[in-house]
Formats: sequence, C-alpha cells, structure tokens
Amino acid sequence: MYLLALPTSPDMLDLLAPMLGTAVATMLLALALFYMAAQFFKKPEYEAFVSIEIYQVIISIVIFLTIFTASWAVNGIVETFIGGGQDSFEIASSYLQYITNDIALEAVQRLQALAILMQWASSITMRFGASVWGVVIPAFPALTVVERSVEFLLILLSPFTASLIVQQIGLQVIAGTMLPFVLPMGAVLRIFPPTRDAGAFLMATALGFGLVFPFTYVMHKAIVQDMLIPDAFNLEKDPDTVIAAQGATGVVGYVNEGGLFKAKMLFSPLLKVSFLLLQAVFLPALSITLTIAFIKGFNKFIGKLG
Repeated sequence: MYLLALPTSPDMLDLLAPMLGTAVATMLLALALFYMAAQFFKKPEYEAFVSIEIYQVIISIVIFLTIFTASWAVNGIVETFIGGGQDSFEIASSYLQYITNDIALEAVQRLQALAILMQWASSITMRFGASVWGVVIPAFPALTVVERSVEFLLILLSPFTASLIVQQIGLQVIAGTMLPFVLPMGAVLRIFPPTRDAGAFLMATALGFGLVFPFTYVMHKAIVQDMLIPDAFNLEKDPDTVIAAQGATGVVGYVNEGGLFKAKMLFSPLLKVSFLLLQAVFLPALSITLTIAFIKGFNKFIGKLG
C-alpha cells in the first residue's frame, strides 16, 4: 500500500525548523557584517540594503509558515470531510489503484485469455472424405476475425494501462519529495538574494504539486468513479439490458460460435476501454494544466512580495 507520510503536521515542523533556522541565522550574520561595514565606511546604501534584506528574511519565513499551515489545514479538511481519514495523496492513490487493478488489468487479463481461446479454437479443423481426396476446413473460421479484434484492443489498452501506472508512480514521487524537501529548500533559497527567484519558484512548485495536483485527483474520483458501475461491465448478468443501454441490440449479447465465443466476452472489456480513455489521457493533462497555471500565478505573487 501507499505511502510516505506527508509533512503537513506540526511534528514535521520540528524536523524542518533546524534547516530553516540555520539559513536564517547565516543570513542575519551576513547582514550584521554589512551593517557594521555601513557604519564603519559611512555607506547609507549598505544600511538600506540591510533593511531590505531583513524584510525579505521575514517575508520568506512568513511565506513558508503560511504554505506549511495551509497544506496542513487543507489536508485536514480533506481527511475530515472528503477522505474519511485519508489525505489527498491517499485518496488519489487508492482511486488509481482501483482504476488500474480492477478495471484496466482485469480487462487486459480477460482479453488475453480470450485471445488464447480464439487462437486455439481457430486452429481446429474438420476433415471430410478420404485422407487423400478429403477436404480440410476450419471448424470456426469466423473466430479469426475475433482474434484480430482482441489483439487490436490489447494494443490499445497497453498505453492506457501504462499511463495509469505512471500516474501512480508519479504521485508517490511527488508525495515523497515536494513538501518534505522542495518546500523547505525553496524557503532556504529565498532567504539569500542571489537565489531568491529560484526559491520562490521552488516554493510555488512545492505547493502546486503537493496540494493542488493531488486534489485534482480527488475531483477525478468524484467525476469518474460514479460512472464505473460494476453492473455496467457485468455482461454475464444481464447482457440485454447493458448492451441495449449502450445503443446496441440485445441479440448481440447472445451471438456465439458453437458455444466457444459470446460477443459479451469482447464488449465488456471494450466498455472499460472507453472509461479508461478519460483517466488515462484527458484528466491527467487537465491536472497538469491546472497545476502549472497555479505555479505560474503563485510564483508571480511571491515575486511581487519582494
């Protein structure tokens, strides 16, 4: 099961405080030396620089604490009102595991089993007449067409299933890096003048991928999971009702070749492919678009504070 613990609890602040405190102390020491030089050389511009940088140090600490507190509060709200004790990353992970294991991989397994069955059945032949003058014909010639359709669906399902697995891995990487490492690193870099822009970008990136990105998957679950009604894929239960609901005729559910193949064996995984398209292609692109837009906007906001 999933996951690394998210650094959105007060206990995690105890681990991040020494690193941030060391950076603040280093910057304050450097500013103290600048101030001493300003007094010794009578340079008012040095004093102005020290005043500006002290303000920037305070702003950096406030931004870090605000982002940290907001992440903790939002995850708490998600756990209480939406996730039933699960944060955004855990909800997203369980949702993707359901889509991958119960929908995509099951469809691949059924289609692979059907392909093997069709290959075996299409190889069965019947002989008529004597061995020399007789005629050999396939017992189920139409199953070759079914086999080709199944192989096409398997080729179609492979990139969709791979996309779902990559999304799961990506969520784990984001959960283990953004808020625990990228956020404090951004706060530290923003304290120092040469790396201030990079620090602001890292803080915006950490908040975008650590908070906005997983929350989009919570929305995906609310959108998609209600569509994935188990009975909609259970063509064994009531093929007439289900296939008719998809705009086909009920007779299609009972087409068979000597009892070896029924059309519902092919239509059930095909229905799953249509739902996988949504989560494998469109919704991840929407999540990335929203996250990048948030990062750009929040980065500009942090930049204006300086």
